[in-house]
Amino acid sequence: MRRKIVMNINNLTEKALVNWPAKIVCLALSLLLFLFYRMSTLEERYFSVPLGLETNGDLVPASSYPRTVKITLRGENDRIYPILEQDIVAFADLSRFTNEGEYRVGIQTRLSGTALEVSPLEVSVDPAEITLRVEHKVIKKVPVTPSFKGYPEAGYEFIGYAVNPSVLEVSGPRSASEKILDLVTETIELSGRNASFNGEVSLINRNPLVSVAGPSKVVFQVHIEQTTLIRNFEDVPFYFENLDASFEVIPSIVSGSLQLKGAQKELSGLTLAANALTVLCEHISEPGVYSLPVQVIIPDQFEAITSSPRELQVVIQRRGE
Repeated sequence: MRRKIVMNINNLTEKALVNWPAKIVCLALSLLLFLFYRMSTLEERYFSVPLGLETNGDLVPASSYPRTVKITLRGENDRIYPILEQDIVAFADLSRFTNEGEYRVGIQTRLSGTALEVSPLEVSVDPAEITLRVEHKVIKKVPVTPSFKGYPEAGYEFIGYAVNPSVLEVSGPRSASEKILDLVTETIELSGRNASFNGEVSLINRNPLVSVAGPSKVVFQVHIEQTTLIRNFEDVPFYFENLDASFEVIPSIVSGSLQLKGAQKELSGLTLAANALTVLCEHISEPGVYSLPVQVIIPDQFEAITSSPRELQVVIQRRGE
């Protein structure tokens, strides 16, 4: 029995070896046809995913690079369509570089979630590699500078501003960070304003390679006040207050002068009252020569910078003498 089994095995081996080159060719062709069939039935699906950079923390990108890459998935139709974009991560590994310079870096992918369960699955990336310059990372603090446009309403002026935060930290490649002297805001419109105001305004970061630590907006306060005017008044007549009707006054000079300070809109159109320079006469009871104080009487919103004279020499006499 054992001998018979051995003879059968020998016969099968001899038959298998008959014309063996042709049989091997046929087998190879069959495998190729099977693989071709499988490949022809596979579907393609496309994603656009963010391109991440993995660094050692000291070197950062100093040249522009594509922020997204095209991912092509190839697999069986019912298996690849449940795959989500977040299941595929595209990245360039810069962590092995230790010196500044320009390098060609391949784009790698990392699968997770549903993508790990699909087989067969082909993943290709476009572009497959990028050329990137890296430089040492520089961190520094710079002031925030608001940008203004226009002018306040006539009669008002821009006094100043405050921003919070007034200083922010920026970080980026050495060559770019060194050029940043401040962070400018979007335009704050002043046109037509006639009072102080506040609000929020966005920061402008024109270099995508530089990051700003902190808020993307700052709080501002703009101070606007009425334009101040200093105006001189000459030949201002004196007003003699509380002078007894039986007396008449002969002043040493017939008029004085005033220098006033106030809001331009109001002061430019001011007409002085008759008692602007008031001479106080209530204590005069007899004729004679007196030196009387001159009092300035003006509306409260104005300030008298100077007035002349402070005292007035007068001669008081009875009427008809």
